[in-house]
Amino acid sequence: MEISNNQSCYVNPNTRQLTSNVKNAAIKNREAFNGSMQNLLNPVENLVQVLRTPIKLAERSSLNRQSNSINIASGMRIAVNGGHILTVKPQGVEVSGGDNPYDTESYLKAQRMADSLTTLLHNACGVMNTVAYSREEYARWTEGVSDVMGYLGIDTSKDFTVNGMKYSRNENGWYESQANSEAKAAYEILKANNRTYTFADEKTRNQIAYISSYYLENTTETLKTAWQKTLEETGVNPFPQGFSSTLSQLAMEQDFATGGNDDIFGSDLESNIEAVKKIVDRLQNPLSEVPEWNVQFVENEKKFYTALLSNLAED
Repeated sequence: MEISNNQSCYVNPNTRQLTSNVKNAAIKNREAFNGSMQNLLNPVENLVQVLRTPIKLAERSSLNRQSNSINIASGMRIAVNGGHILTVKPQGVEVSGGDNPYDTESYLKAQRMADSLTTLLHNACGVMNTVAYSREEYARWTEGVSDVMGYLGIDTSKDFTVNGMKYSRNENGWYESQANSEAKAAYEILKANNRTYTFADEKTRNQIAYISSYYLENTTETLKTAWQKTLEETGVNPFPQGFSSTLSQLAMEQDFATGGNDDIFGSDLESNIEAVKKIVDRLQNPLSEVPEWNVQFVENEKKFYTALLSNLAED
């Protein structure tokens, strides 16, 4: 990969930024690096394992129209379109029967309902956490669930419960289990907390310490002390997951301007202060309009580096 000034472009794994010098692509601390690069998203489920795991079905089938809830047990038979029968088993939902063996469209609709119900039951009993991996899959699954629940006497225009698990439509109009909604809400809180220093978990604090040590490696003890003091006073995480920090941007610019030197702070107090002033100036005078999703982080950066500059002036 080449850039405009014909310098080679590498990835610096310590900062997750581009570098013009391959020396900056060395991993200084592999254990900390692996921790800092860990993706927060859950890994893709092992669908083979999911499908091999028997569904935990209800002991007996029952329907409560008042509470819009249903319990589905093994052996339950559901008469659907075209004379097809869906039979619920611990291994999944099977399709049988059919008035017209040549009516492929009718069979495919019945099979879609069987697949959707199988997924719903896996999800309801906690074996499958993710019911689809694309908008199209979610739309098909939701349609199939609506169809089969209609045959069972469940009104899917409002909240409904299957085998003890409550389902509601989310902001996209897709069905989402109560367990998934609660997990999503907890994850959003975790992400919000990990954008701060005050409420960050131990893993995130280790990431902050590791990335900070990279930028502060050759600088003064005064800056290192002021940096830690600023983290604790402001509660700001200057390197949250999913955001590109102004410090890393300026370091990358210097890297390419100098042919490999991304040490933005320098080794004496005067250069430390000048570097922090440069970061504050960039935050106050961005090169382009700050996108809406990044506005809050930029404000947090201003708070952090303004306080850092003040702490340096005190020493």
